[in-house]
Amino acid sequence: MKRILRYLKGSSDMAVCYGRMSVQLLRYVNSDFASDVDSRRSTIDYVFTLGSGAVCWVSRLQKIVALLTTEAEYVATTEACKELIWLKDFLKEQEAPSLHNDNQSAIDFANNSVYHCRTKHIYVQYHFIHKLLKDGVFSLLKIHTSQNPTEILTMVVTMEKVKSCSASVGPQA
Repeated sequence: MKRILRYLKGSSDMAVCYGRMSVQLLRYVNSDFASDVDSRRSTIDYVFTLGSGAVCWVSRLQKIVALLTTEAEYVATTEACKELIWLKDFLKEQEAPSLHNDNQSAIDFANNSVYHCRTKHIYVQYHFIHKLLKDGVFSLLKIHTSQNPTEILTMVVTMEKVKSCSASVGPQA
């Protein structure tokens, strides 16, 4: 409760502002492996920005208990991909959008989901992103963790990091 009150006090002068800027759609995804101490489920985090502000963001527990960090990131990427497909159709984008993830093993697994004894347990429903990548519906790009604005949805961060991540998803008033 103290953290929430500190956050509210420290961010009371912040707001997302939408203005006449580039209408480039930026997409970021992240996961926090086994972060829930009671259920050991991981957190899904993604943020999509359009122009100068965030238009879609999620931070919630995954439906499954991931056994590997790669699996947690892969599941988060799959969930973000579902939203990305809807948003792409809604905006009638012609080019294949890219999704930024800070986990290289999840990116490699999505691009080449061959059988491996450590990953065979990952549900089939999450493998549909491999086909979408193969068909060129979207691309999956690496982003450094320090540049991923979804970090504020997952990690305990300093006020400087909150300001930096907030600036990435839209200017404040």
